Amino acid sequence: MKLTGIDCQIPSRRICNEDIIELVRHYSAPQNNSDQLKELEVLAGKLLVKTGINSRYWRTKNEKPIDLIVQSVENALRMSNLQKHDIDLVIYSGIDRGFAEPANASFICKALGLYHVRNFDVVDACMGWATAVQLADSFLQNPSAINSILLVNAEFPMDDHGSVIPHNFTLGDKKELKWKYASFTLGEAASACIFQRDSTSDCKFEFIENTEEADTCAIALPNFERYIMDAEEQIDLPMMDFYAHSSSLLRHGVNPAITVLQTLLSKLDYRPKIIFPHSVSHKIIQDTSAKAGVQSLICSTVSELGNLATVSVPSSIKKALGENLIEINEKGIACVASAGMKFCAFEIQL
Repeated sequence: MKLTGIDCQIPSRRICNEDIIELVRHYSAPQNNSDQLKELEVLAGKLLVKTGINSRYWRTKNEKPIDLIVQSVENALRMSNLQKHDIDLVIYSGIDRGFAEPANASFICKALGLYHVRNFDVVDACMGWATAVQLADSFLQNPSAINSILLVNAEFPMDDHGSVIPHNFTLGDKKELKWKYASFTLGEAASACIFQRDSTSDCKFEFIENTEEADTCAIALPNFERYIMDAEEQIDLPMMDFYAHSSSLLRHGVNPAITVLQTLLSKLDYRPKIIFPHSVSHKIIQDTSAKAGVQSLICSTVSELGNLATVSVPSSIKKALGENLIEINEKGIACVASAGMKFCAFEIQL
């Protein structure tokens, strides 16, 4: 299959690191005296510098996710020289969503006027887009009436009183930074990708999974304990709030992220021109790519757009195309690490 259309829409409100510190100051002030608050600000600032993320973009009050999604889809269709009625399947694989039931894809299709197209969701944390790509590849390899697949992703978690704000910016103790500061890196964006059948292109996929660490990063629903075995140790997760134990994620994630990429590269008969990593942190990307020996091949938007979760790779592909770092008919490599814990690397044919 080939990626024939892609677009990524970013909201207009630029959030710099000082804005993040101001939010920490605002929400944490009632829980701390002046000295404690100053210490929290300094620690949060150091952590932000360490990530290498300089900015991220959030919506203004007048910007709605669905509008950015629709614009992204329209641009991807234009790039593919397709009309909406040419789409045979729509997969929504973002973490952020408006509905638990039915599929969020149903409402996106309604907004797009795609009233009769097959659609469903993929829920797989930051791995969502990669899993959707693998599904699209499976559909397009098999004889069927499906020839064009639209993948939609949207990450807009920064609502007031949502899964991040104010809880993860409210610090009663510096220890809470261990699982809250990952929220400080988050950006917002929507993407649309169109994959089409192409019998001349074969794309390889590699996956590594370790569900033993599934509770390291999560957004838990009410009564989540019903889905945990009694024999397991108690897991203290905040309900409906984003929880990410950053040091544990790093400790358990670096080696498999390197391994899955090196495994894929060892099976290729060419050296890739470009690699698109998940936008977890600029420093982590630099460190892991250097250990894998591919630092010069990396293209990422993380420094300017922050962690875009499932939109991270699409945003980097769009950047690469816009800067002529890759051309149509060339292949790139995507490499994603995700809550779960899940790791993948795969080819993308443009």
